[in-house]
Amino acid sequence: MKRHFDTTAAAACVLALGTGLATPALAQGTAAGNVTIYGLVDACLARADLGANHLNALNSGCLFGSRLGFRGTEDLGGGHRAYFTLEGGLSLDNGQLGQGGRIFGRKALVALGGPWGAIEMGRDYAPAFYLVQPVDPMGLGIGTASSSLWTGSAATTAARNDNAINYLSPTWGGLSLRLQLSAGEGGAGGARKSKGFNLLYRSGGTTAGLSHARVANAADTDEDRATTAAVRHEFGAFSLSAIVQSGAWEGSRTATAPASASSVFSRKYRSYLVGGTVRAGAAGKVAASIKRYDDRTSRNYDLTQFSINYVHSLSKRTDLYAGYSRLKNERGSTYAVSDAVNSYSGVSTGATTSLLAAGIKHVF
Repeated sequence: MKRHFDTTAAAACVLALGTGLATPALAQGTAAGNVTIYGLVDACLARADLGANHLNALNSGCLFGSRLGFRGTEDLGGGHRAYFTLEGGLSLDNGQLGQGGRIFGRKALVALGGPWGAIEMGRDYAPAFYLVQPVDPMGLGIGTASSSLWTGSAATTAARNDNAINYLSPTWGGLSLRLQLSAGEGGAGGARKSKGFNLLYRSGGTTAGLSHARVANAADTDEDRATTAAVRHEFGAFSLSAIVQSGAWEGSRTATAPASASSVFSRKYRSYLVGGTVRAGAAGKVAASIKRYDDRTSRNYDLTQFSINYVHSLSKRTDLYAGYSRLKNERGSTYAVSDAVNSYSGVSTGATTSLLAAGIKHVF
């Protein structure tokens, strides 16, 4: 359930996250308005087969990443508005901040919108994420599509870019455009220049789109790049999805080392996903997907992965879930199976690795 507070109170909460102390002076100079405080908590029991070893763990975020967020908007008149989002990740198993300890590592942006669209500035997901996430049958949870599909960010596991400027178009007949430019700012903090876009179509039960991403290497002499096409259609009680991605990591790989055994994304690759969902009774849903990663370099480090999840809704805000994912490594690769937050690394060379997990998710 979302709670609404005046801006003064919410600002105090935001500052308290960073400083541990909200002072009376904070109330001065804030404008009247509404802020929504929201969040999600997800904890799971997980068992991973890594080949030679097994891992048993209580983890945070197998289905969705746990988070605490603040968002607000102000009507400026004439169809214009100002808005912001501040969202931080949480590790529920140990109470620490996610995304390397960032307070608002999931999203931090301020924006101005109007009939012409919106301009957003801050830290945000790369455009490809906004295409892959709604199409992936697993919802980027257990067996996430992002284990073999790049979401277009400078960091392969983060899905987000710092120093980003977004343009969001109005929607024309179900079609919208998202553009993003991200300044590397001299490589500070590991940031690299990036640019990308997506064209997203939503109408009735259909979600479809195309995205392209380019991220410069640290020296800004070459770029990693990928083009993604995806479609999902709802057929009443079930849905079908397909994603195809073609990429070339020219900025991060070399002719002498065109691919890595442990990190999906080689100098030239193709990645494919097919899957779907089906309702199971009044409160349940089953999702499944098959992924194939085709490393098209001389090392040919391929993978095949099958995933299946079941989610049972206890209420509008609380779900129980269980899932299984199995990843077959080929020709000496050591790719890891993943869920929404965790990558279960340490896989033996060429091993078939798997993940079995069950947990509870609650939103507020």
